Amino acid sequence: MKYPLPMPMRASVLTGLLLLVACGTVNTTSTRDGPATTAHPKQTQINDLLTQIFLHCRELRMFRTAGGPMEMQIDVNNDDFRQRNFAWRVDWLDAQGNVIPSTMSVWKSASVPSGGMTTLTSVAPGDAGVDFRLQVRRSD
Repeated sequence: MKYPLPMPMRASVLTGLLLLVACGTVNTTSTRDGPATTAHPKQTQINDLLTQIFLHCRELRMFRTAGGPMEMQIDVNNDDFRQRNFAWRVDWLDAQGNVIPSTMSVWKSASVPSGGMTTLTSVAPGDAGVDFRLQVRRSD
């Protein structure tokens, strides 16, 4: 025999479930309302890569550091209800598209909480690095 829950109790149960789902999320805001002056238009290609692990690129920036080499920064957002763990690595390329050998090109672990953001950062191993190749894989 089934005993349906009274309407006020159903609302309480639903509210409780919604609160449990929202407990692990991170609310993020920024004082900036537009892309940085160093934002790069290749953001779409990075989003194609990140959507395979349920993340997306908010912004990609590339700029020359004070010491000379290029630096890239990628803001990665997680709009999912679960924390996302992944590994990433960057290979820097010269003007001809050749990989610049570097001991810094290793897999790094990263984690983005539900509703949160992280910034992936890499500095070229020398002045010859003008472009990069990003690789991402799941690490659940």
